Amino acid sequence: MKSRREAVLEVVAGLGAGALLLAGRAARADTNDDAAVLKALIKAERNAIKTYEAGAGVIDAATAADPMFAYQGVVKAIALHFRAQHVDHEAKLVKYLTDQGGTDDVGVGTAQIPTGFVANIKNVIDLASNAEKAASIAYTDVQKSIASTDNAALAAAIGADETQHWVVLQLVARGLVVPPDSVKNMTAAQLEPIAAKFAPRSFAIAIDGIAGLDDTALPYYEVNQ
Repeated sequence: MKSRREAVLEVVAGLGAGALLLAGRAARADTNDDAAVLKALIKAERNAIKTYEAGAGVIDAATAADPMFAYQGVVKAIALHFRAQHVDHEAKLVKYLTDQGGTDDVGVGTAQIPTGFVANIKNVIDLASNAEKAASIAYTDVQKSIASTDNAALAAAIGADETQHWVVLQLVARGLVVPPDSVKNMTAAQLEPIAAKFAPRSFAIAIDGIAGLDDTALPYYEVNQ
């Protein structure tokens, strides 16, 4: 019988994030080898992009028989928003890798759809929630293996954003947050401005001059009024 840890690692590996954990452990043997870690992160981001694209296709194919059909638009809008942030993550990781003399040779990525996946909107949310949770764990774990403080800062900034994705998705998946009736039967395009407010920046802190949650356009709330 598998231990809880073995079961968790199996799930993580199945979602494509296991490569991050394995790369981190390997890199600990050579604390100067950040390239292996960056490549694993790039691969995981490309897998996430492909997975969100596949999920969007499932959402598009949903019919009125799907219990969440009325929320098709808002779920797709959030999925596309999160996908766009994964594109930002992947691009920045590639820049860091190549600027440090590494070669981007990890391939285009593949959608991580488990065997037996039942195509419906709720399962797309659950699948994305699982993947973002695995990525949050992996990005945190992999920082133990990174030699460069700049690379560690980038991993931290991305991991924190993916944790935000997981929080949003699992709250919806568990029914703790329910979209309002006002978004029912609206299209993803119509709801794009609203979706952009969920995890409003691709990075938790400023990276290469690109503001994160420290953006002055996202001020702290006044609490002395």
